[in-house]
Amino acid sequence: MIVAIDVGNTTTNFGVFDRGRLASQFSIATQPGRTADEITLQLKALAKTHRLHLRRASQIIVCSVVPRMSALLIQALQSLEIEPIRVVGQDVMVPLINRYTYPEQVGQDRLVGAYAAWTEFGQKPGRGGRGRGKDCIVADFGTAITIDVVTKAGEYLGGVISPGLDISLEALAARTALLPKVELKEPPELLGRDTANSIRSGLIYGCAALCDGLVSQLKTLYGPTTVVVATGGASALIAKYARTLEYLRPHLVLEGLAQLDLKSDLS
Repeated sequence: MIVAIDVGNTTTNFGVFDRGRLASQFSIATQPGRTADEITLQLKALAKTHRLHLRRASQIIVCSVVPRMSALLIQALQSLEIEPIRVVGQDVMVPLINRYTYPEQVGQDRLVGAYAAWTEFGQKPGRGGRGRGKDCIVADFGTAITIDVVTKAGEYLGGVISPGLDISLEALAARTALLPKVELKEPPELLGRDTANSIRSGLIYGCAALCDGLVSQLKTLYGPTTVVVATGGASALIAKYARTLEYLRPHLVLEGLAQLDLKSDLS
């Protein structure tokens, strides 16, 4: 059993893999202001709720973009006498060729998601993977929206970053006098007929249009057969409105973490 943990800016996602298959998934809010003891208690409650025996895990692998939260989480796991714990970027590296101008600036979650997409779609058949030999575009709809490119040769080329849906909602409410913060859900139609649905329509249809526009331009650069994979918390919602998203993999980063762990020779 492998437990993969993706510490994001808004949520920390857990994935339990049994023989390479995602058997269970759950999330907690990322709150780096808590203590390690508080996280320990939460982990115990989660383990009981999900019938998860953490000590039986052959490996715990962590990917984080919130250093303080990951440090507290690791401290909590260690207090439960759970090991070994491996951290992406420290104990294990993502086996892609990083072409970013400043490689250290790329979030490990972006690299892991690109690696998971490359493993499924990018590797040429016969190279030990189940890939299809195609370049990949990974659109991740989380706290931020990132759209990244990884080639079939295993090269992470870079990407674009845009504010995510929740950030945009908060900014509208904070920077305007009369616009409220609304619940994020599907608008009934494109044309909003009240303020709340006008905001929802602009946000969701606008995000889908942004995605389609960027992906179309990237496909012009890297070829029309480039595979487009959507992931992240809002991916299922945006996939209903965006035309360019081909494959929906909400837990792509967790899957990539489990695949990394299986390749023990990379550490």
